[in-house]
Amino acid sequence: MDHLTWKAKIGLVVVSSATVPEGRYPRVAPRDVGFFTSRMLLRGRGGAAMAAMEQQAARAIEELASVPVDAIAYCCTVSGALRGVVGDRHFCQTMTQRWSIPVTSTMLAVTEALHHLALRRVVVTSPYPDSHHEAERVYLAHAGIEAIAMHGMGLETGQAFATVTPEAIVQFALETWDDTADGLFISCMNFDALPAVQVLEERLGKPVVTSHAATLWRVLALAGIDTPIGGYGRLLAQGSRCTVVKAG
Repeated sequence: MDHLTWKAKIGLVVVSSATVPEGRYPRVAPRDVGFFTSRMLLRGRGGAAMAAMEQQAARAIEELASVPVDAIAYCCTVSGALRGVVGDRHFCQTMTQRWSIPVTSTMLAVTEALHHLALRRVVVTSPYPDSHHEAERVYLAHAGIEAIAMHGMGLETGQAFATVTPEAIVQFALETWDDTADGLFISCMNFDALPAVQVLEERLGKPVVTSHAATLWRVLALAGIDTPIGGYGRLLAQGSRCTVVKAG
């Protein structure tokens, strides 16, 4: 009889409208890594809605700690950007100390991944309206990374983000690419960009980091899983257990 066993149990804190992390990660991660999710309800749009959602963060992490999981990823790029580098790192450290389980955020993982790949000047693409990019630009700058161009598709909702195909993500990235950049960062945890990474790296000849790739890379490392993952770009192909440069 088949008995469920896990090499590692990963906790995902996701925005209530998100569908991509839970759908994509089990297809990509090493076998017998389990993913367990807690949701934060997001009502409406804008800063007030995000602030209300953030009030649920401790509850969501406590739920995952009760499993218990081996590591937790806070899967919201915008939340981390709005906290800023210092606030984001403090949040992760506080939650780690409170529950004795390592916690990373997406933006913290992204900056660590960009530093690991020596990417200091990047193009950023996303499903967002361009007006949503400023907090990410500032976060990256404080982490020592220059966003030389930021381009969004102009979509407004998490549901709309998730409908964009990997093929459309590739095409948008190619149309907005600047070859003077060191690499490409594709932002958003409900944007199915992970299958686009390998194609884009081959077309651009530069590294490509997505919110999903960076978050998975970092949370696997925190859980002690170092298996290289092929087919999704050079970051995951290197394996997740590596020396991480603290940004900012």
